[in-house]
Amino acid sequence: MEHISKAPPALLFTAITYSPEQKYVQSWDLILHKLIKSDWDIIGPLPFSKITHYYEEEMGEELDKIYAVCLKPVSMENAAGFKLKSNLIEDDYQVEGKRIFNIDPGVLTHFNFSLLTTKGYAHRLYLGQGIWSELTLIYQDKHYHPLPWTYPDYKNPRIIEFLERERATFKRLDVETLNRY
Repeated sequence: MEHISKAPPALLFTAITYSPEQKYVQSWDLILHKLIKSDWDIIGPLPFSKITHYYEEEMGEELDKIYAVCLKPVSMENAAGFKLKSNLIEDDYQVEGKRIFNIDPGVLTHFNFSLLTTKGYAHRLYLGQGIWSELTLIYQDKHYHPLPWTYPDYKNPRIIEFLERERATFKRLDVETLNRY
């Protein structure tokens, strides 16, 4: 019989979709620090409207997206709380009942990358408090690999390379935990 162990550490990930014309957000650091006070590595902005028009009705056309990884490890047990907190932050910045940006948190681990969502689906696991985890990329053969349902922007080699660099840094910081798996 295996012993139950503590939740492994992970790195908090956040993507923010927004209109570059939006003047209400002064700094992404401010938004990221509302989620968790720490240093963040950021890639972007990258054009997002070329991938999907999903958010355009609410936030306008020609949207961009940044991708960020928190450099302070977090417990996987807190994952649902980060999605709940991101929803509150989005609500705080609404204008006329519409979001001015969308925050998509997730967690990066040694063995996978998942996004957090409020919507259930066949490939999502329920975490509690109305939050689901979507396995987005798996780590295999020294690389993250997309799955059939992975969103197109997470198949982008630049994003995968960014996540792999963050994983390598995390791995160096957390050798003891990695050796348990």
